[in-house]
Amino acid sequence: MRTLLLALMLALALAACSSKDEAAQLPVPDEATAAESAAPADGQPISSITIKETIPDGPVGRMQLTNGSTLEIDGLEKMGNYWIYLTGKLNGRSSTVVSLTRFRDLMNWQSIVFKDPHNFTITNKRGKEWVFEDANLYLGTDKHDAYSFFVLDDRYDRTLTEVKKSEVANISFSTK
Repeated sequence: MRTLLLALMLALALAACSSKDEAAQLPVPDEATAAESAAPADGQPISSITIKETIPDGPVGRMQLTNGSTLEIDGLEKMGNYWIYLTGKLNGRSSTVVSLTRFRDLMNWQSIVFKDPHNFTITNKRGKEWVFEDANLYLGTDKHDAYSFFVLDDRYDRTLTEVKKSEVANISFSTK
């Protein structure tokens, strides 16, 4: 009797599973395909809502060079969608990519301390550290050997400057 009841419950479970909607198991199209299929025929965007990011006026950080001098970072140049982009081994374990698209996320970092251009430690405002090895960090430019950012010159004009990665000891970020 118990065996018969168990067999009936198993048959009922199999029947329930086999009648489940198969459409849910179809692959989901990627975002580009979904956006193309959902876009109106006239090519206008679906939504006119744009997210406005608040970027503070004035210095956003400092860069200390290996020769001891300091540069005041007055602003950052966005690289396409990213404020900063880095790839490398995180904490000696796995290959990691960090690409920050929001300025406020970058301002949650306290500093980046460089052992050399490809080995550095990032510390956030809460004191958590991420140690990157065999890494590439891009800030303001996609060049492999330089960072770029805005500084104020002698006449207080905002100018884009470039610094070789090998000359950078640390970068600290500040918030008002």
